[in-house]
Parts: sequence; structure tokens; C-alpha cells
Amino acid sequence: MQKPVQLRQRLTEQIPLFMTSPEKLVMTTGAGNVVATSAPSLSFEYRYPLTLTVSDETALSETLVDQIVVIILDWLRVNQPEILSNNLHRLSDFIFTQQEKSLAITLQLTERVQVVDQESVRTITHLPEPPLPENVALPRQVYLNGELISSWTV
Repeated sequence: MQKPVQLRQRLTEQIPLFMTSPEKLVMTTGAGNVVATSAPSLSFEYRYPLTLTVSDETALSETLVDQIVVIILDWLRVNQPEILSNNLHRLSDFIFTQQEKSLAITLQLTERVQVVDQESVRTITHLPEPPLPENVALPRQVYLNGELISSWTV
């Protein structure tokens, strides 16, 4: 599964804490489903929960929590857009629990896998999400209350 790796990379690039202390971000997948049909193709979809746990020996700041949530929302817009665009998914597929020294976020993710059999060769391809419209510009800096808290290059 590719999305956990991609999300970890995004969070590490944009949050200095995870660059210097990667052990403070733990990601685990829970029990999932493989969804397939009896169609001629063996193409299928992975459906699984991804839990991100952020912990620190000191209390997590509101700034850090806000930054994590905004980065995940931005990542979801491209990599799991139905969580933001579908009322049912929006209410259940991005949940969190926060305590003084930890934050747990669970995302319900899907990944499409295309399987093509052609001339005695089977090809397996992980499919990306459909692209964003061309007029969507993605930011390169984040300010919170007027203060620069993160910047990155793509």
C-alpha cells in the first residue's frame, strides 16, 4: 500500500519536528478489506484504516495539532478526495482523539489496483487518484496567526 508512505513523506517534509524526531510519528494500518468482483479482470481495491499517532513527552501544542490537520486535509484533497467531498465520508472517515501528550488520527483510505492479463502476461498497476483541476494552486508556506510555521519545496 502506497498512501501511508506518501502521507508520512508529506508530514515529514512539512513539519520540522518529524524531520528531527521521526519516532514521534507512528503510522499503523488496521484490518482492511480487499474489494473485488467476479468481473473478468482481477482488479481490486484496498480499503483500510490508517492511524497516525503523534506523541511527545511535553504537551502537544495547538499550533502543531492545527498544522498536522491542515497538512492531512491538503493531502486528502489530492489522495482521498471523497473524504472531503462526500457527506457520509466527511463525517466518519477522518477522526481524531487528543490527549495532553498524544494525538491519534484515523483515516479510512482506499487504493485502486488494476490487474490486466494480456498475451500470457499479468500486469499489476496501482492507480493514482484522478488529478485535481488545473486551476488549483498548492501552497508552499504555512502561516499561523501571522507567523511562518513551515515552508517547503515540491
